[in-house]
Amino acid sequence: MTEPISILNVGGHPKDVISYAGGTMAKHAARGDRVCMLTPTTGLALHHTAIDQYKDTGDTPDIDDLIQQRKQELIDASAELGVDDVRFLGYPDDIPVIDKRIVSDIADVIGEIRPNVIISHWPYDSSPAHAVATQMTLLAAETASTIRPGRPYAPTGGGEGVHAPQILYHATAGRSNVIENLTIRIPTIIIDISDVMKQKSRAMNKFRSQNYGEDSPLQRKLGETVDGNIHAIHSRVAYAETFVAHNPEVYDYIPINEYGRRLAARPRDEALKAFTSVVWDD
Repeated sequence: MTEPISILNVGGHPKDVISYAGGTMAKHAARGDRVCMLTPTTGLALHHTAIDQYKDTGDTPDIDDLIQQRKQELIDASAELGVDDVRFLGYPDDIPVIDKRIVSDIADVIGEIRPNVIISHWPYDSSPAHAVATQMTLLAAETASTIRPGRPYAPTGGGEGVHAPQILYHATAGRSNVIENLTIRIPTIIIDISDVMKQKSRAMNKFRSQNYGEDSPLQRKLGETVDGNIHAIHSRVAYAETFVAHNPEVYDYIPINEYGRRLAARPRDEALKAFTSVVWDD
């Protein structure tokens, strides 16, 4: 049996940790790995239903209520995936900039859970909150490796037992604009999430403040266009989440992907049926 690993999944906004990597987190949680969801901001700058209400009525919404709603949505969505370690740092996201306090807080989480893998946004994501979240996460990983007096954990770097987590960036573009196309995201890791796609959809539908929900077609549309992506199709799976590794991996021999070999060995009809299936048709 594979020894459990620790994963820190960072999202610029509460929903991001689910929409970009929720299926992957569900699979690792079910396998017994430690999964921590972290978002540095409240996400209120993109609280769609509150913005619509403000435009329609002119009434300023109760900010404390909105923050609690966003936090609870993330807790409920994570629980749907089998994850109960949720870190909602609660910083504002109206002007996304690198904040020393956030870097320190993320570094503390890294020092505590000592992740083998950190997941975050593409560093050049055209959403400012996404790109800044990753920049702060990279700074936090470096900070956690240093001597920080008064912290309850040992530095993650230096000497024997050096802790250098792999960092995975989302390969899925967050928006459609010229900036997104200036840097090419070529996935180096593709995770088949076909078996947990319904679970991920249930989690996404917890984010009612952003127009998701069982009575909304939004998640169904995104599930087919984003998770049912061209990389999934070419890998002969129905749904996939894609990542780009920050660090090259070190092996003693050239690695062979046994899961990929099993997929490739399937009879043609079986493979075609599998990767063209639609979960909402079941």
